Amino acid sequence: MEVAQLPVLHVEARIKSSRDGIIVRTDLIRDEITKWIVDRFVVLSLGQEINFFGRLHGPVDSYDITIDCFAEGLKEPHAQAIESIIVTECVGGNIESGAYRLPQVELDVQAYQLRTASEQEGSQPTQQLEESTDAEEDSTKGRVLMLPNKELDGLWESLVLFAQPKQMDHQLEQTNSSMGPSGDRKDQSMSSRGLSQKLAIRLGKHYPKSKLIEINAPALASKFFGESSKLVAKAFENTEALLEEEDDTFVCVFVDEVETLAAPRDRALSGNEPFDAVRAVNALLTGLDRLRCHSNVVTLCTSNIVTALDQAFLDRVDIKQYIPHLSNRAIYGIYKECLEELSRHGIIRGVTFDVVQVDPTDPQTALQYVEQCAESLELPTFEEMHLNYQTFPHAVPRQLADVALDSVVRICTR
Repeated sequence: MEVAQLPVLHVEARIKSSRDGIIVRTDLIRDEITKWIVDRFVVLSLGQEINFFGRLHGPVDSYDITIDCFAEGLKEPHAQAIESIIVTECVGGNIESGAYRLPQVELDVQAYQLRTASEQEGSQPTQQLEESTDAEEDSTKGRVLMLPNKELDGLWESLVLFAQPKQMDHQLEQTNSSMGPSGDRKDQSMSSRGLSQKLAIRLGKHYPKSKLIEINAPALASKFFGESSKLVAKAFENTEALLEEEDDTFVCVFVDEVETLAAPRDRALSGNEPFDAVRAVNALLTGLDRLRCHSNVVTLCTSNIVTALDQAFLDRVDIKQYIPHLSNRAIYGIYKECLEELSRHGIIRGVTFDVVQVDPTDPQTALQYVEQCAESLELPTFEEMHLNYQTFPHAVPRQLADVALDSVVRICTR
């Protein structure tokens, strides 16, 4: 008889960046935070930020729970080292309220510290894929980024890709490809970089260090005959050397615009294209096969021309994720967040919207649209807009929905 697995509730604890380059034992902090949460909390909610991890000096109401004024905080100096603790995701659970009782979930706490540009420059590992006399030319072919990195902070959370909330599969395969319609190149690149950052955080228990290797596929295409395949092979050789040298490091290899290197070979041969294109594809396939020998690497590739990929390459891809154009609902949500953020910073005035009866004392009277000044802008959700403002063409929420729909039409017809 199989025992049902509990949903996994993921909690991320960010450690403050150290200006002195002091190494923080994230494993010790992770274990202490786990014990502290289990002892002090009964319920945690998705998106909840735990702000009270030091000794409390008075009664404080948390998001869903009141913490006793005599509750013990985390031990020093760990409490001073923590920047934030956020409940990010629950895998295997689908509670509409988003609130989870701790006895009914498996708590997974990850402590991490963002890497900065200064740490990147001062680190020993090679930051470029190849050694070259032309540093500027070499840097365009790719780069190595330490993870999790401040440059990618918040990228995964800011993505609006699907109708359903983003969830990460704990059984992620080695080679993955994201595909989308023409014009969505930036979304695919952002999703791959954001996923790399999230994986580095989520796998922190197993790998003390993580790196992102970005390979710029178009930059590897050379005008000299036979050079492209050599550049591709060299890039993967350097990647494999890094994997062998740092077998305790989790590595994400990101190949953008992979169709540049994975064009169908049968078309190249039948179309009398240079044989160098075929060699480049062979070098890519050989490189991917060699990476499969390592358990600490995941390869992410992006393309918006699905029909321009070699079948042998597609056969090597474990997960093919299609990223469609954004819906008008998703675009409305993006506009809503942007406008409300502008209002919070005082750039645009605050206002609220409502639909009320002309005569509140008579329920038979007609409805009217009203606006009221407020401290900040509060726009309804897409569902609330459809329910309450659809019949008022001049209402701001309805106009915003029309703009979102027009954006969808423009994207799909460009």
